[in-house]
Amino acid sequence: MNQKMSFVSFVLVLSVSAFLFIACQKEELQERAMSVEQIREIEGAPVSVMVLAPQEFERKLNFFASLSGIKEYKEHSKVADRIQKINVQVGSSVPAGKVIIEFPTNNPALQYNQAKAAYENAEKTYKRMKNLLEAGESSQANYDGAETQYIVSKRNFESIKQLVLVETPISGVVTELFYKEGDNVDYGRHLFTVAQLNRMKAKIWASDEEVAQLKVGMTAVISLNDQNIEGRISEIALAKDMNKKAFAVEVQFNNPKMLLKSGMTTDLSITIYKKANTITVPRNFIKNELGKHFVFLDVNGTAQRRDIEVGEDSGIYTEVVSGLQAGDRLITDGIALVKDGAKIKVTKTEGN
Repeated sequence: MNQKMSFVSFVLVLSVSAFLFIACQKEELQERAMSVEQIREIEGAPVSVMVLAPQEFERKLNFFASLSGIKEYKEHSKVADRIQKINVQVGSSVPAGKVIIEFPTNNPALQYNQAKAAYENAEKTYKRMKNLLEAGESSQANYDGAETQYIVSKRNFESIKQLVLVETPISGVVTELFYKEGDNVDYGRHLFTVAQLNRMKAKIWASDEEVAQLKVGMTAVISLNDQNIEGRISEIALAKDMNKKAFAVEVQFNNPKMLLKSGMTTDLSITIYKKANTITVPRNFIKNELGKHFVFLDVNGTAQRRDIEVGEDSGIYTEVVSGLQAGDRLITDGIALVKDGAKIKVTKTEGN
């Protein structure tokens, strides 16, 4: 019985001690919090300040772009056969009409040699009939028949020739070669690409909201190895691509030093708004209350609320149309500690 009473007494003493300890701790924290508040009232809330100055303000739209030559030709195999000869290499400059790849002429399915012989015979007959007609020794009908046969044979041979001797229809630089001599190629395979690289084009995709802000002729910039390269919007699609759910926009760039390469992917920005000598404020320092925008300024050691009118927003900075001027001291760090008329203590100043 005595042991039970002693245990109960011990528990009561322990509970009272714990209660007193917690109460003391709470009182000490309250005193400490009050002392911090009192220090702020006496010395001022610690804040950082930025001195405002006019600067150029820009609002940009940013896109992901893929580059290609201003004109490109991609050739695909129209026969299934072995490549007999390749006359170029990647990087070769070629004129229009240059034979890039040669397939064998003895492919029985093409009948190249037969078509060539028929064309050559038709050409000889045509020339002979032309001479006879001019000499009055043959009729117009005979000449017309020979001419028709010649034209048909020529077109037939040229069609087969294009399958065997694969040319480029444009001048430019060979940017891609997918096979080497001796390789077997299936029908429809991509053989090579020739591109004109003195000018490049970038294709971007703009949303409904973005395309409404774009115009042909606007400046676009891509960055390459810390170098900015400027171009111009050359074309804006009038209809939305239903697969992309966006509008195709083409931007062209001069490329005299061949810095830009076909197939490159890069970030591209288009400036849609630009204004010089204007006051801008980082958007996270602007407060909004009941639709009114305001900031806090340091005015002789006191926080002062200043209502402002805002303009364009770049996502990081906001243009201030009215309410601020050069030299105003904008409170940045410590905004949460101040209110209108409160004493402040500037611990850091930027922009002097």
